[in-house]
Amino acid sequence: MAGAAPQPTGKGGKKALDAELNLVPFIDLLSCCISFLLITAVWTQISGLQVASSGGPPEQQKQETTIDVKLLLTEKGYSLTMAGAQIDIPKVNGKDGSPAYDRKTLDEKLKTLKASLPEQSAITVQPEDAVAYSDLVETVDSCMGQQLRNVTVAPVN
Repeated sequence: MAGAAPQPTGKGGKKALDAELNLVPFIDLLSCCISFLLITAVWTQISGLQVASSGGPPEQQKQETTIDVKLLLTEKGYSLTMAGAQIDIPKVNGKDGSPAYDRKTLDEKLKTLKASLPEQSAITVQPEDAVAYSDLVETVDSCMGQQLRNVTVAPVN
């Protein structure tokens, strides 16, 4: 057995050199590692979201039919800036009476933008530090739902 002390054998009471290894812990560790790798393989598909760490989005070649669109998330609501024009979308009362971001109006504005510029696929989302992460994720989802696939998350300048 693996845990038993070796019995003296033969001359002079020497211990046997044969030893059995218990492979059960090794198999347990291996199965945990394989499970972990299979579960985390899903996260490699989310790598399409670009995150800029220093000021703004990376420089990209801009086509003549696209404009620079920025969406600022503040404590007061959304602020959509495009081609020198700014559209403010204030917060509305949510289901529980607390202020919430007006995603319905944001979707309408982004849909109008996409209808007027069908080639537009880039938008920069700039959240303030006080904005909750869940609000940022839902905003990025709204942008991607309106076919703005090139979403860049950048800090406020």
